[in-house]
Amino acid sequence: MTQEQDSGLHAEPDSTRSDTHAGGHSSKTTLIRSLGVVISLVAVIVCSWLLYSLFKDTIEVPVIDELEQIVSGQPAATPLDPPKPSSEQASTAEDDAQPAINQPPPPPLPNLNNSDEEIQQAARKLTPALKWADWITTEEAIRKFVVVVDNMAQGKIARKYLPIPKPEQKFVKHSDGVKVYLDPAGYERYTPYVSLFEGVDNEMAVALYQRYLPLMEQAFAELGYPDQRFHDTLMSSFDLILTAPVIEEDIELVRPSVLYKFAYPALENAPALHKQLIRMGPENTRRLQQKIEQLKAALSAAKQS
Repeated sequence: MTQEQDSGLHAEPDSTRSDTHAGGHSSKTTLIRSLGVVISLVAVIVCSWLLYSLFKDTIEVPVIDELEQIVSGQPAATPLDPPKPSSEQASTAEDDAQPAINQPPPPPLPNLNNSDEEIQQAARKLTPALKWADWITTEEAIRKFVVVVDNMAQGKIARKYLPIPKPEQKFVKHSDGVKVYLDPAGYERYTPYVSLFEGVDNEMAVALYQRYLPLMEQAFAELGYPDQRFHDTLMSSFDLILTAPVIEEDIELVRPSVLYKFAYPALENAPALHKQLIRMGPENTRRLQQKIEQLKAALSAAKQS
């Protein structure tokens, strides 16, 4: 038997004796420790119950998804609050909740044969210049307007039915000793008309056009166009004005008889509407075309709405 084995054999009885002598003290220590554990558990349970009773309304129990994210080490998604309505949406909702104010219905349309007085009053709303309204004749105003537009759409000028007076200044020309040209100084004769036309209120013009369009369609049908619309004819007349040439160069004239004519056949054979715009000069033509574009866009937008 080795020394290590001998030591081991002699050690076991010593250990047993040591435990036996300390048995009474160890039992007491174990009992005290057990009581301490029990008391601690009871204290934890009581405190937990008190905390839950106090804060049960504010404690949130994590949902299963949040628990899984906590276990996996990923942050839990923060729940989103429902979007608050914007100030515009809130005001719109309030407006919708308010009872609609009944707008007075527009007055009934006059009969086409008895519409002149109302048309003249309406014309005064187009521009502050009273001269515009004074040019509107009090006899068959709508019918004459429709005839003028119909002729313009064909490139013609129905001077007989135009309510606008002729320029006060006479026709002006100048010569270089060999040839005769249209004098640019004569363009100014038409500037007051263009300025007055530019002053027309587009919004008011659209409103009046929409109101009296049924009467215009009726007058247009009387001309022998039962299957066509006056609105389309008006748009065609606008398009013809917009395609008129703007000439900056000197314009040569000839006088084969009493009246002067354009020397260039391309100009002399142009529609009468284009020749009138050429006599008004390039600046007046551009200004008139710009106003026509505005009116056309406003009328087209109103027609589509």
